[in-house]
Amino acid sequence: MKNAMRTIFCSIAVLVSVSAHAWDAPEILEDACYDGCTEKMDTMYNNFLKTPTAPKFVPGMYSGECNHQSTSLDPDTTHYIGMLLDTDSKGAFMSPVLQFFGDSNDMADWSLADARREMSPDWRDAGRISWHPTSATAAVLDNEGYPALVYWARQNVETKEIYFLAWLRGFSYAFCTLKPNVDGLP
Repeated sequence: MKNAMRTIFCSIAVLVSVSAHAWDAPEILEDACYDGCTEKMDTMYNNFLKTPTAPKFVPGMYSGECNHQSTSLDPDTTHYIGMLLDTDSKGAFMSPVLQFFGDSNDMADWSLADARREMSPDWRDAGRISWHPTSATAAVLDNEGYPALVYWARQNVETKEIYFLAWLRGFSYAFCTLKPNVDGLP
């Protein structure tokens, strides 16, 4: 839980330092492996590309594994992610939390109720979803209006897995596969 809290506080710091605007990400992230991907990243990316369905199971709490294409991180090191997909009176939003260097996924046991309680409320604005025919995207822009974080999500409607890609400016691409947590779906 200590690692999860540290990750959440880092995420809040990022959210506070940037502002969300009405910039829309493209429907898919093309050529994400242009600089080379590991086999695991390539599999995650191919699952994303061949699953042309925007997330259908909202609300939901999902978690899983990520690998990063980055000069700062070993591409073979598995990192973790937890993501709340939820709605409010303004529409849908996503609350992704990337957990770097943990021994295990600290959010794997979170129920939907746990996620709603633990996730930063800042994502209600910063993580607003733009719906496309085949994906959901969210972008957080810096104070000058440039994308600082961009997220793409698609969902396999049979397995309910989320294939998630993240672009973190100046840091990395993340390739992730998330499954619904136990008690993560209503």
